[in-house]
Amino acid sequence: MIRINQERLRIDTLNMSSLSPEQQRILRLMDGYREVFDYASLHELFFELYLRVHILRASYLLNESGASFATFTTSFCNDYLWYRTGRGGFYLRPGVPTHIGLNDIFTNGSLYAFECAVAIVIVFYKAVLDALGPSVFNRLFPHMYLFSWEADSSLGMHAHVSSDYIPGDCVYFENPDFNRATPEWRGENAILMNVDLYFGHGIGIVDSKTIIGFLNDKRMPNARRSAFLNNFIVRPNFRYLSQFYRP
Repeated sequence: MIRINQERLRIDTLNMSSLSPEQQRILRLMDGYREVFDYASLHELFFELYLRVHILRASYLLNESGASFATFTTSFCNDYLWYRTGRGGFYLRPGVPTHIGLNDIFTNGSLYAFECAVAIVIVFYKAVLDALGPSVFNRLFPHMYLFSWEADSSLGMHAHVSSDYIPGDCVYFENPDFNRATPEWRGENAILMNVDLYFGHGIGIVDSKTIIGFLNDKRMPNARRSAFLNNFIVRPNFRYLSQFYRP
């Protein structure tokens, strides 16, 4: 259910022609859920739809970029633009505009390797960049550090517990009996692309059965519990970011 200023929105009163097919699909899905999605204005709602579509596109782009999966120990980056820390994170070098450093991951992906949480942060950043443009993006994010879930507060990533998944959400496939020799496969962060289609860095754009099968192959010997999609969702702060968007 969608509410604007505490009043339920009837989506049949909206001009759907102003929304892309992807945005319309997301809107109808949100309208049909029991979870309440509250907004102060239509601008906030429309921006969320807009940014979610950019999250999907950024996921496709990262999947096609050639960037590899790696643990923090084996991660690497383009040393010309980024400095790799001892922890395996990436600092953008001084003087490099943030949009240049971020876009390089997508254009020179073979020079980069990182784990799945970093991939999600990169996807969210890229979506915001493409939605707001480089000038606004660079003002919002004058510095960039990529490590695990660490991200600028302006991105506003927050956790949410629900099974009302929306395309553009980051969801989590949990692997309770993961092999302790490969702790990186204790689970997989993934972007929901469609009804049963996910982008998981290191796995690809696949259905849930494929991700679960992949993780099950990474379990301890004689494990009995299967990997599964849990109800933990991570989203950027759509409402905060909407104030910087000018259609």
